[in-house]
Amino acid sequence: MKENYFVPKEQHAFALDPNISPVLEVTPPCTVTFETGDMSYARLAQGETIEDIGFQNFNGVTGPVFVHGAEPGDALCVEVLEVTVRSAWSAWLPGLGRWGNKTDRLQIRQIPLEGEGAIISERVKVPIEPMIGCIGLAPASGSSSTVTPAYPWGGNLDLRELGSGGAIYLPVQAPGALLSVGDLHAAMGTAEPTAVSLEAAGQATVRITVEKNLSLKFPRVRTGNETICVAVADSFPDARQLAMDQAYDFLIEEIGLSPFDAYAYASARVSLRFGGPASAIVLAVVPDIDM
Repeated sequence: MKENYFVPKEQHAFALDPNISPVLEVTPPCTVTFETGDMSYARLAQGETIEDIGFQNFNGVTGPVFVHGAEPGDALCVEVLEVTVRSAWSAWLPGLGRWGNKTDRLQIRQIPLEGEGAIISERVKVPIEPMIGCIGLAPASGSSSTVTPAYPWGGNLDLRELGSGGAIYLPVQAPGALLSVGDLHAAMGTAEPTAVSLEAAGQATVRITVEKNLSLKFPRVRTGNETICVAVADSFPDARQLAMDQAYDFLIEEIGLSPFDAYAYASARVSLRFGGPASAIVLAVVPDIDM
């Protein structure tokens, strides 16, 4: 049985949709390498406009991949084994993000990658820290954007934790899960503060397994010695509450703490931080308990 697969960048889509035919079928456990491109940014650099390209076409995703055995009520575990990038771009778009009001024209620059660094200019070099920006499953029905908003089944989450060594658990909505991956970043500040990272083309290799009957309402991330409960909502107050509700359920139902022990532990150790700007995304970070 073949356990290692490769999906080229040409096999892509611009939505998460159960009606999009899968480009690959796999039986877990298996590894899949998703290749992604940077054509939209190359077109901008050649003088085309956002309107020419279509804003909805900037976050193409490779896939979808049908995972045998994944059914609604399960969680698909996607462990990020390696992310490599071969090119990177910085694009400053008027009106986009917190600094979108500080430019009146599109500015785009290809960022050279040398060794472990991305060369922004002669004065500025940053570490290459590649990660997956957009990862998601098909909804039960309808079509979900790969740009904005994000969804409980994933999408444009922009989580720095989804580099090599991180793992995300996504609640399966449709038979076969229909996993898609795209929007690789060479480097990104936490929560993608400018709404654009060092956008990249490259490859992401992941290991796929199915967690039967792990019924999640939102994504969950595992990295290092932390479990991260991710909430997606229309407002940040709602997202903060949903993230903490998940952390509460995790500590009590899965770790086995009493309600007061969970409360005291969260007071001492749980942290809240933001996810990407596609929606109100809040992460409740729960460190492992030293027993």
